[in-house]
Parts: sequence; C-alpha cells; structure tokens
Amino acid sequence: MLDVKKFDQILAPLPGQTALLVCDDQKVLYASPLVSQEFKSASLIKLAVACYYQAHPVDLSQMVTIPDDKIVDGGMLCHLAQRDWQLRDVLDLMLSDSDNTATNFLIDFAGFDKMADWFEDKFTGLHLGRYLMEVTDRENYITAETAMQLFDRLLDDQSPFGQVCQKALHYQESVNKLLQYLPEGCSYSKTGELDDTEHDIARIFVGDHYYNVCFLSHYQGLKERKAIVQGQNAVGELLYYDLLAKEN
Repeated sequence: MLDVKKFDQILAPLPGQTALLVCDDQKVLYASPLVSQEFKSASLIKLAVACYYQAHPVDLSQMVTIPDDKIVDGGMLCHLAQRDWQLRDVLDLMLSDSDNTATNFLIDFAGFDKMADWFEDKFTGLHLGRYLMEVTDRENYITAETAMQLFDRLLDDQSPFGQVCQKALHYQESVNKLLQYLPEGCSYSKTGELDDTEHDIARIFVGDHYYNVCFLSHYQGLKERKAIVQGQNAVGELLYYDLLAKEN
C-alpha cells in the first residue's frame, strides 16, 4: 500500500514552493497544501492548448504553413527547414518535443483571445497571458489541480485526437524529473521549466496499475533547482516501486 507519509518527508526539506498531487484511477491519494495555488505554467500550458482543440475539433490532416517570422527557440522547428506540416504533426511536436513554435502556431490558429477566454471560463487557475518565449510582463499560470484535469482529459480520450496526444505524451523527450530513474516506456508525461520553475506531470504505470502525479515548483538559483529535481526523482521512484509491488 502506498505510504503517503513519505511524500511529506520528501517535500519537507525542499526550498521554495512546491505542489504535489497524486491520484489513482479512483481518487486523490495525496495533495500537498499548494495544489490550488497558481504557479507559472511554463510548458504545462501546452496541455491546455491541446485540450482546447479537443473541445473544438478541426481537421488534423489539413496542411498548414508555419511562417519563418514566427519561429522561436525551443523544439525542433527552430532548426528544421520544413515549414509545411499536417496539423496533427504540429500538435505532436508541441506535446512530444515541447516545441514552442508549434505551440504559438496552434494558439494563433485558434485565436489567442478566444483560447484565453475559454481557459478562464472552463478551468480554475488557468491563464493564458503570453506566447511562448515572448518577452513581456504578462505570464501564463496553472495549478496542479487544473494540470491534472487537463492531463486526464487527454489520456482518457479514446478518439483519434486523443490517440495522437497519447502517443506524443508517451514519447515525451524530457524525462529527467519524475521519470529520471524509471524504465523507458512506463509513462505518459509532460514537463516544463523556466529559470525559476521545474514542473512535471506523469501517468506512471506497471501492468494494469497506474498513478497520476503532478509536481509543480518555484525556486531561486541552481542549488535550489538541484534539490527540487532530486525531490521529483524521489517521488517518481516511490510511485514506480509501489506499482511494481502491486503487480508482483
């Protein structure tokens, strides 16, 4: 049985602010005090962008062109020459490669204000204030509770759209946080980072058993970042080995 007191022991010495939410397929198993607090969303906002398209279906097979002047750092599109893509591939790049250009294109394709209004209307603690890599005093925000809602929506969707998202989340490029010491192929996940932010959300599974886990953080400096990431590593290991014990 999962010993949730161990989460308190992992979180207690960590610097800055952290939010940890752990669920199984039936209920919340652990929620730290800040799971309803807004954090800078970093790349977890990409889950919300995907959910917008889930709720507002479009033809994912249509070809789209990404303008050269819209290319930003972060992801594959900033160094690839190809500019014409199926929309499904842009969605995939946003989730699997955390591509910022792909994200900004999908925001523009739907309409920034329209998407921002939908976020505010449908979710608590979700705010679209800027494009990815935009230099501005506006910011994007999310809570651990809302991130989990978005994640569940995508993973529980059995439609062709859901299958695209699930494949992308299964092949997430960045796995150095909750998944650092776990076997390849045992998760769906989405990560995010800024200079003062390390986030990760994952569904970790062994056989028929799984846990969903969201770990948000805000900190200052490299030393604090190291401690946060080590805490995320420990949470992921704890969950995986508990699942392994259940399966065996």
